[in-house]
Amino acid sequence: MSISEKQTTIQMNDDKGHHHYDDHPDHQELDIHEEHHEEELEEEEYTGRFPFYNTHRSLINHIITFLIITGLFIPAAILHKEGNLLVLSLLYAAVVWWLLLQHLPVGSVSGPIGAVWNGGAHVLEMLPPLLVKIVGYGIPPLALILTAALRADDMHGTRAQRLISCLGLVVLLAITIACSKKRSAISWKIVWTGIFMQYILGLMIIRWSVGYEIFQFVAQQAESFLGYASQGREFIFGPNSTTFKGETIPFAGSFAISVLPAIILFAAVIQCLYYYNIVQSVVAGMAKAVIHIIDISGVECVAACAAPFVGMSEASMLVGPFVSEMTEAELHQVLTSGFATISGSVFLGLLTFNADATALLTCCMMSVPCAIVISKIRFPEEEVPLTKGTAVAPAYKDRESNAIHAISNGAIFGIKLCIVIIAVLLAVISLLGLANGFLGWIFHFYGVEISIEKIASWILYPLAWLIGIPATDLTAAAEAMGIKFILNEFAAFAMFTGKSASLQPRTVLLTTYAMASFANIGSIGTQISLFLTLAPDRADAIARLSFSACLCGSVSTLISACIAGIVS
Repeated sequence: MSISEKQTTIQMNDDKGHHHYDDHPDHQELDIHEEHHEEELEEEEYTGRFPFYNTHRSLINHIITFLIITGLFIPAAILHKEGNLLVLSLLYAAVVWWLLLQHLPVGSVSGPIGAVWNGGAHVLEMLPPLLVKIVGYGIPPLALILTAALRADDMHGTRAQRLISCLGLVVLLAITIACSKKRSAISWKIVWTGIFMQYILGLMIIRWSVGYEIFQFVAQQAESFLGYASQGREFIFGPNSTTFKGETIPFAGSFAISVLPAIILFAAVIQCLYYYNIVQSVVAGMAKAVIHIIDISGVECVAACAAPFVGMSEASMLVGPFVSEMTEAELHQVLTSGFATISGSVFLGLLTFNADATALLTCCMMSVPCAIVISKIRFPEEEVPLTKGTAVAPAYKDRESNAIHAISNGAIFGIKLCIVIIAVLLAVISLLGLANGFLGWIFHFYGVEISIEKIASWILYPLAWLIGIPATDLTAAAEAMGIKFILNEFAAFAMFTGKSASLQPRTVLLTTYAMASFANIGSIGTQISLFLTLAPDRADAIARLSFSACLCGSVSTLISACIAGIVS
């Protein structure tokens, strides 16, 4: 695809500045609604039975949907026998708002929002630049320090521990700046904006009761999702347990039986959501908002927003048509965003190890702006990206013929993903055992017991202290973090959750944040293979940037843990 062809997918005018919405909002929705427009044309040309319905099919279906959900919501709100009414109300409002947007004139929403945003930007431009810099660069560190210092000690941490988390944030940023490819090219506006975004997300998700309830509800539904997967598992493999002499014997205790069915089910659901354009719409909507806050390109924005939902591989595929034309800084950013989060399927898998579902969810959301910050420090942008300051439509070429076809493709993809996970786990855990056996044989002559896990815990011990983990739990947390980086997140959580009952709540929370990412050695090979398929001509750049991006992904989750340690 040529550059001129790719530019037809750009949704907003390139000439507009980062702080300003497009004055012509009609252009913003062009590509996202292109398929809907084609469907409407097909409906207008219909001449068969029920011509009125087929001509106005979209409107009629949306009216019927509105009546059904309203008929279900009102009795539920009045009776309210049990359940979270707040979450139900927000979900109802979101669906109604989405239905309304489908029939409002294009630009009727983005126009007023753009006017308010541009007005605020104009006011800022009128203020003295020095004052804007002092206030803009001073608010984030001041807010973090006050949040850590003013709150009283509680079960989630002491003032000293929160201030140590502040120190950890400073140290991690300083190390990343020292390792920057070109420190003079760092955009400090992106750095402070991203850190402040992460702080605000932390407050909204961890400290604000409404935000916490929403994420807790989502986490509970994810745990229930595992129960649905067990129904298919029981049909294939038989009962989950049996009773022998009055004792219940579980059959679903192995990794393959307990984790993999949930991954297959999630892959099928996600593919169905792709078919109905839900994933693309959500990612595009988030990208539009983020791109006006942080000065990055459209492809970077799409990849960063998609990674927490679909994982690093699928997020990369959403921007696949642009990979050949990405700058190296963009490529590094897309890789980092993938390494800094986990996918929905892996999230479900980790729940089978009794991982904290709410902490996993919140960490993935908070790591989105942090991955941008760390990548832009390590590898600042020195060129002009093709999609600079513009929103792009997520790519999705392989549209299935119907929902059943999509579910089938999703299940097949889930099977492939399961095979990859099993192969990688088998290889790396066996190799770890081999390495530990060799080390044990060598050091046995000296009467010393040593292992890769111990060496990793010694190296990561200072980092565990810096993110604010209590001193009594540092060894266990550092060992889990080391296993996660050397092996993968499954092996780390399997080890850590076995010890979590004896650890402090703060330790469990911050260690979960530090481990909730794909940043490990095995994932580097996966990403390189995928990107070489998407853009063989970028093989050299991909190979050079992958390890750096993996380290940046690890630093992103550590900084997320620091922010959580400050606001928790």
